[in-house]
Amino acid sequence: MSWTIHTQPSGTAAFRLFRSNPRVLRPAVIVVSLSVLLFAATTLFSTSNRASALVGHAEVLRPGCTWDSSGNFVQNCKVYSPSQRKTVIVQIRASNDSTRGVYMLDGMRAREDRSAWTTDVQASRVYDGKSNVTLVMPVGGASSFYTDWNAGAGAANTTIKQETFLTAELPDYLERNFGVARSGNAIVGISMSAGPAVTLAQKHPEQFKVVQAMSGYYQINNPLGALGVFATQSLVSNYTNGITNMWGTPGSAQWQQNDPSQNLDKLKQNGQVLIVSSGNGFLTPQDMARLSPQDRISAVLLEVLSAVSTVLFQLQSAQAGVSTISLPNFGGHNWANWNRGLQAGRDKVLDAMKAAPPVTQKTTVLTAQQIAAAGAAQSAQSSTSPSSSAQSSQPGSASSSAPAPSSSGLPSSSGSPASTPAGATPSSPGSPSGSVPSSVVPTTTTGVDQSATGQSATVVPSSVGASTCATTPPTTVPVTTIPSSGAPTC
Repeated sequence: MSWTIHTQPSGTAAFRLFRSNPRVLRPAVIVVSLSVLLFAATTLFSTSNRASALVGHAEVLRPGCTWDSSGNFVQNCKVYSPSQRKTVIVQIRASNDSTRGVYMLDGMRAREDRSAWTTDVQASRVYDGKSNVTLVMPVGGASSFYTDWNAGAGAANTTIKQETFLTAELPDYLERNFGVARSGNAIVGISMSAGPAVTLAQKHPEQFKVVQAMSGYYQINNPLGALGVFATQSLVSNYTNGITNMWGTPGSAQWQQNDPSQNLDKLKQNGQVLIVSSGNGFLTPQDMARLSPQDRISAVLLEVLSAVSTVLFQLQSAQAGVSTISLPNFGGHNWANWNRGLQAGRDKVLDAMKAAPPVTQKTTVLTAQQIAAAGAAQSAQSSTSPSSSAQSSQPGSASSSAPAPSSSGLPSSSGSPASTPAGATPSSPGSPSGSVPSSVVPTTTTGVDQSATGQSATVVPSSVGASTCATTPPTTVPVTTIPSSGAPTC
C-alpha cells in the first residue's frame, strides 16, 4: 500500500510516523470522525429546535444585525413584517441570561431610521446590564397609534398593521434570535404611544403583564379625543384620512375597543400592573434654554392636556380597581420629562415583572345561590307549556319569567356580586331574581375542580355562547367556574 503526498520535510516525518505506526493513526482518525459527527448532530439539533435560541448574551451579534452607534450593546436588526410587506428596523439590547423583555414604543414624530430611545433617551443605560432584560425598540410608527388600520394611511395608501407586528411577528423573531419569551413582558409608551401601550396590554395580557404610560392621552372615544387624533395625524404625517381609515367612524365599536380608559376592567381582571405619570407643564430652566419659542409653547400646551387626561385616567383606574402606580414628575412634553419617568419607573417595572403572576385563562365565578336559582328556574320552566318554551327560546324574544341582564352582564338583582378573578369567591353573595331559559342551560360539564373549601366545583365549557349562563347545581357544589375567554360574563 502506498500514498503520493507533497509536504514540507517536517510534515514528511510526521506522515512517516503515522504510516509506520497504524496504532497511532487509527485512534486519531476515530477521534476526529467522532468530533465531526458530534458537531454536525449538535448543529442539526440547534437549527431544528426553535426553543434552543440563544438567551441573553448581549455581547453576541445576531445574524443580520449590526452594532448601533449608541453603543451599550444595542443591535440594529431587520425584521420582516409580512402583514405590512416591509422590513422594520428594531433596535435590541439583549439581556444577560433572562427571557424577559421590555418593549419601548416611540412618539408621534417617530423616525424611520432609529428609535428615539437610543438618541433622545439612552434607554440601554437606564435599563443597564443589571436590569437583565432585553430592550426591544421598534423603529418607525409615526402617527400610527401602534394599531392595525382598516385601510391605507395617507395619499400613499400605506398599510399599517402595527399591532400584528408587535404581538405576532416580532415576538416570533425575538424568540428565535434572542430567546425572549412570548409572555410575561412589559411595554412602555410616551405621548402618542402611551395610550396604545395600555391598549396593547389590555388586548394581549399574556404578552404584557406590566405597562408604563407617560404623558399620554387616554380618553379618545369622544368628539374632543377624535379631533385630537385627526389634528395630530394631519399635522405630523398628513394622514387626513386617518380619522376614518384607522378605526372607522369615530364613536364606533372599534374606537371604544381602542380607548384605554374604557377598557380598564381588563387590566383589573388580568391582574396587570399599570404605571402612569405626566409632567406638570412647567418648563425647567434647561428646557427653556434648549427649546425654541415655538417648541416651548407646544411643550407646555401638550403636557397640560396630557396632565389633565392623566389625572382623569388615574381616577378611572382607581375606580376600576386596577393595580396602579402613579409616579410624580415635572416639566413639559419632551424627552427630558420621559427620561426622568423612565428612570423613576424602572425598578417598578422590574419588580412588577418578577412579582406579578403570569396571566392565564380568565374565569368568572358564580355563587351557590346563583346556581341554585338557575336550577330552580330550569325546573319551573320545564313545567310550562311547549308553546311558551318555544317562544322563550326564539332569538330576540324573551320569556316573561326571564330576567333582564344588567349592564355588568350579571342577572339583575340588588344582591348580585360582580365578576371576580379566578379562584376568588364573592364576599357578599346575593341571590339572583327571575329564571333562566332552558335553552341556555348547559347539560354537560368538562371536569371537576376543587374550590377553596375543598368541595367539588363544576367547570362549564367556554363554548356556552348565551347572554345568561347557569347550570344545574350538584348538591355539594358551592361555585361554578366558567372560562370567560370567548364567552359572556355571567
